[in-house]
Parts: sequence; C-alpha cells; structure tokens
Amino acid sequence: MLVWHEIEAGCPICAVRLILRRLGGGFALGQDSDLLVRMDGQHIIQAEIHTCPRCRYSGFPEDFEVTIHRSAVERFLADVHPKLVTKGTGGPTPDLLYEWAYRCARFLGKPDRELGLLLLRAYWCLRLPPSCDLPEVVLDSRKTKYLSGSVHHLRQALEPESPPHQSYLLGELNRRRGEFAAAEAYFKRFLDSGSLRRADVPMYLRLAAMKLLKSAEHCDPTDRTMEEIVYADSPE
Repeated sequence: MLVWHEIEAGCPICAVRLILRRLGGGFALGQDSDLLVRMDGQHIIQAEIHTCPRCRYSGFPEDFEVTIHRSAVERFLADVHPKLVTKGTGGPTPDLLYEWAYRCARFLGKPDRELGLLLLRAYWCLRLPPSCDLPEVVLDSRKTKYLSGSVHHLRQALEPESPPHQSYLLGELNRRRGEFAAAEAYFKRFLDSGSLRRADVPMYLRLAAMKLLKSAEHCDPTDRTMEEIVYADSPE
C-alpha cells in the first residue's frame, strides 16, 4: 500500500499540465538481495516515475520543477524524444519508464550515481509485475542492458567516501552479470573497508556479502532473495 498526495505541475519541455504523486512511503516486507525493499501491492518504485503524455519527458516529481532553456528543449525534442518509444499496443512498463527517465537525466547532465540508480531501478522492475510478464527474450535483453549501464555509472561514481552499500551493490550486480573477478573485488572492498565496524551497515548485509563472495569465487550468477542467501542452506 502506497501513501501519497497529488500536486499539479507543468512539463518543462512542452508545458502540458499533469498530476504528479509525491510519495510518502509504503508498507515494506523486508530486504531483497540487491537492496530492493519488497512490499504488498504496487511497489513504491513503480509509482515514483512520471511521464509527460505528449513529449514523454520522464523523471521524479522534482524533475518537473526545473526550468529548461528553449535551446535545450529543442535539442531534447530532436535528440531524446524520438528514442522514448514503446512497441506494441500497451503502454510503457515501469522498467521502460525508468529507462526514459535515465535518458532524460543523462540529457540534463545528472551525475553518474543518479544515472546508475535509475538503471538499477529499471532492473529491479523486471522482477515485478507487469514487467516480469514480458517475453523472455525481451527480459533477457533489458536485464543485460540495465545491469551493464548501472554497473558502468555506479563504478564511475564510486569514491572513498561513498556509502558502503555501493560497493556491495557493485559486487552483486557484477556477480549477476557474470563478471566474477570484478564481483570478488567489490565484495572484498566492502568487507575490508572497515564497513563491518560501522553501525549503519546491517548485519544481514555483511553476512550476505560473505556468502555472495563465495558465490562469485565459484562463478555462480544465480539470483537469490536475501532470505535464501542469509538463512537457507547455501550450495557452497
């Protein structure tokens, strides 16, 4: 269940008026292995992105509160708008909305961490209906694209003062895409950086990193929930 209030805003590209949801949260069930919080009903990340019905400019509510210079608007309509398309008769799935938001954010010059997290959320959406009901060939193609892009941007954004979970995420995402040497390096960075002594890193994440490091060493890319990683008997 989601909690939100509605506001009216204008699209900064084409000035269409639209209703935006400012989300106040929802009821979470727990953590999954790549830090996606699980919820009853529609997931909160599926309601966060908004899209203009005319030009398909996409983003969070605050992205509709910016002023974009006319010359930039013209470049957007010429270079970005044609790429914000969907095939078939249905509307865009939540993962595709995040890809559109990523393209818009990249056009606006957002930093790598924001770009990486947008693609990470697109990847997360592939595990939720309706995105998870896409044909398998489409799912595999989007999974590869979102994982590769997310890893690229999050790696560019990684700094010594970055939150510890960013190294964990890079380890897990690299493991899932079959880049096991890179996954091992990021898990070891997470475990060796002193994060085990930090109060803001929960114990379940530390235990997960230890087990996922073994999975990476065994070249195992299997997707697992946090319960399967931490609590169930693991094959290793």
